[in-house]
Amino acid sequence: MVFTMRYILLSALTIVISFGFAVQAKADYVVWQDSDTGVSLSWPDTWRMVSNADADDVVTIMAPAGRGHATCRVRAREDMRYSIYPARYSRSVQKAAYSFEFWDRYLAEYTDHEIYNVHDGAGLGRGFAGYTVAGYEGAVQGPYMKRKALIFASYYNNKAYILECSSHADAFARWKGMFLSIAGSVDFKKAHHELRSGHYRNFMADPRIEFKGDQGENRVMY
Repeated sequence: MVFTMRYILLSALTIVISFGFAVQAKADYVVWQDSDTGVSLSWPDTWRMVSNADADDVVTIMAPAGRGHATCRVRAREDMRYSIYPARYSRSVQKAAYSFEFWDRYLAEYTDHEIYNVHDGAGLGRGFAGYTVAGYEGAVQGPYMKRKALIFASYYNNKAYILECSSHADAFARWKGMFLSIAGSVDFKKAHHELRSGHYRNFMADPRIEFKGDQGENRVMY
């Protein structure tokens, strides 16, 4: 059987103590990972997964009904434009490709969008990220309304990962903390080693080695 995603609900824990009875401790977070992209995140178990709205959506989750229509979705888009650059240039790539101009294009899919602020040098998962706080009119999942959103965009291993969390504009202040918590749980499948040459010694720093023929001819240097 092939699973395209892994869905794990942290189950209730049974704690046995010395007095001979058990106490049930209910876990309250879901941990989820997509096997196609490797992206993972967690959210409160009072939230629920709903159907995705767009082809690049990886997962969409929604808060309980009647609470400002809060929702978050993760999107993944392949972007090979910067594949020639080593991972050490990731910060510069983020600023060049996923900053002011990107947010204008991204939010154009909504009606009457307005960008309140833009920041670079943040983090999402294992990548450098930019983020914005913006307003727009749209449905996402639920009724059409004026919404306010916190959106992150991170570039990692030739993919752009976008986390968009929004609610009714009037409820955004109450949900911002939860949105940041969900953003902090996001992780990507590891693709880059922390060291440029992995765990190997840097052989390029070794002195040159010379090989000469019997008569001094055919000198070869490595």
